[in-house]
Amino acid sequence: MASATAEAQRKLDEVKAGVNAKEAVTLGDSTKDDDGRTTVNVTVKNTTDSAKSFAVQINFTDKDGNLQDVTVVTVSNVPAGKSKDAVARSTHKLSGEITTKVAAALRY
Repeated sequence: MASATAEAQRKLDEVKAGVNAKEAVTLGDSTKDDDGRTTVNVTVKNTTDSAKSFAVQINFTDKDGNLQDVTVVTVSNVPAGKSKDAVARSTHKLSGEITTKVAAALRY
């Protein structure tokens, strides 16, 4: 888990001049894909007047709130005033009831 968290932080640290955009992100319901990995639809809304990209950290937790996985999804070139979807996928199979949460989001 420590390596997944460190990798997620490294990806966020690569974003230059990013601004907090957590409020611009919504998540759908999490599901399992054919490989048994947990996925969630990520929607970002660009409220600026020019195209922007987003880096979104998703935390996957079990029913007790214990962190099970972390991933970062990039949503590139979202047009001004528009929304765009992406899918975040766990890095490995997760068992049991998994919930997802936006841990961080940067617009750049």
